[in-house]
Order: sequence, then C-alpha cells, then structure tokens
Amino acid sequence: MKFLFLESSRSWGGQEYRTCLEVNWLNAHGYEAWFGCHPEGEVFAKAREIGTRLVPFALTKRIDPLVSFRLWRFCRKHRIDLVKSFSSKDHWLALPLYWSGIPLTRSRCITDPIEGANRTFVYRYGCSRIIADAPVIKRQLVADNRIAPEKIEVIGSAVDLSRFHPNRDTTKFRSEFGIPANAPLIVNVGMIRPDKGQLTLVEAARLALRQRPDARFVFVGEGTGSRKLGIRLHEAIERYGLEHRILMLGYRWDIPDILAACDLVVIASLRTEASPIVLREALASGRPVVATRVGDVDEV
Repeated sequence: MKFLFLESSRSWGGQEYRTCLEVNWLNAHGYEAWFGCHPEGEVFAKAREIGTRLVPFALTKRIDPLVSFRLWRFCRKHRIDLVKSFSSKDHWLALPLYWSGIPLTRSRCITDPIEGANRTFVYRYGCSRIIADAPVIKRQLVADNRIAPEKIEVIGSAVDLSRFHPNRDTTKFRSEFGIPANAPLIVNVGMIRPDKGQLTLVEAARLALRQRPDARFVFVGEGTGSRKLGIRLHEAIERYGLEHRILMLGYRWDIPDILAACDLVVIASLRTEASPIVLREALASGRPVVATRVGDVDEV
C-alpha cells in the first residue's frame, strides 16, 4: 500500500514527531509513505533530520484549488491508496481528493471542541474514517458533533520500547549539564504553548526550590509562531533568579536519555491535550509522572 500523510502545521511537536515515526516505520516495513508539509516550516526541517521521506506542499490556506490539484496529481502519479490528514487546512485541501474517490482519514489528536457547522461538516462527510488519539475524543465527537461512532477508530500513541526502558544510562544527560547525581531532576517535555501550562509550572518550581534548592527543572521544547511565551518564560525565570536551576533546552533528540536521568516527569497541560506521548514514554522508562487531569491521562 502507498500512503500520503499531510500536516499543515509548521511548528514541531509531539503530533508531528509521531507522524514522522509512522511514515518511517511504514517505509521500513515494505510499504511506501510520504509526508507532505510546508517546505519552509520547522516540521519539514526536523523531519528531514530523522530521514523522513518528504514532499513539499504549500499547505497555507483551507481553500486553494492549485494546491488541491497538485495533491491530486501526486496521488495519481504515485497511486496513493490512502491520504491521512492531521489538521484543518490540510483536511480541507484534501477534500477534492476524497470526493474524487481517494480514501481519506482524519486524525484528531486534541480535545478542543469542534465549533461551527463547516468544521463539523468535514468530519461527518469529508473523510472515510476518523482516527481519534484517545477514547475521550471519540466520546466528544459522538456526543457534541453527532458523528456516527462506527466512523471513529481509537488508536493511541505507541512507544518504541527499544529506546524507552528503565535500563538506560542515567548519568549521560546529567553529566552534560553538570547536574549532581543526587539532585532531584524534574522534566517537562512539550511545545511551549499557553495550553501546556509551562508558566504555571515555573511558579510551582519557584515554590519547590524554596524547600529543595538543590533540585533542577528542565523544559524541553520550543514555542510556536512568534514564540512570545518562550520569551515570557525566560523573563520569569530570570526575574526569580532561577536561570541556573530551571533550564530551557529547546528541541532535543535525546528524550530517552533525559527521561532516564530524571526523577519526575511533569505534564502541566491546562487543556487541548488528548493523549500525551511523553506520558507513555515516561512510564516505559520507569519514571513517575505528576500530571493534570486532561485528555486520557487519568485513563492511562
């Protein structure tokens, strides 16, 4: 079978990383898969770093006949059996493909409500199947948007147990940043966005460090768009004089080593989150997790 994955988001995060892993797995196991995304976005650059097969499409507007035609032409040329969309813009752009007879699935990875008749329409009538990242999403789609339950499949995130396991070296990451072996290390992994709760976590870290000044907090991830929140986080950390105890590291590829080194993983998300992959990665690594009750966290 041949697959085309589409993602209009330009920012790199857990969803985009999981998509790359899926494309890479398919290509390594006898299938053919491509990842279509904007050539000027972070997603394209990061996907290239991990060897994902890419095809550039300017997925910038919901309605763009030229881009839809290019998608259709690509599918015809490569005899694509299934298109998988992940976001609103790429879903709308792929609608003509679906209406021309190419199977199209829509992934739903967040718990934000679907508002407006147009958006509900594309879920009901603009795709062959909906892939929900967690049971809570399926329940929302059925109850709030009156989508037939048989149209929705729940497929959660998977973890590569060859990379995430309790027996990894716990000293590698600590040595890189000079963190003592006996210092409590608390880690947060995720895009720097308001809904991820990092500002709240900084306030909590300030209180915790009063009692355990030897502790260290690590934020892994980058912001989106203009990255104003990241700037605010830096300012808050500096205002409290904690720049040597709270580290903002940006993107990292060594998440398994970071989780192996830490004592606690914190998921501080306030909303939107459906099924955070870092929760599963932390548990697979044998690390305890403190998390807000969002998405399927309490179910896992």
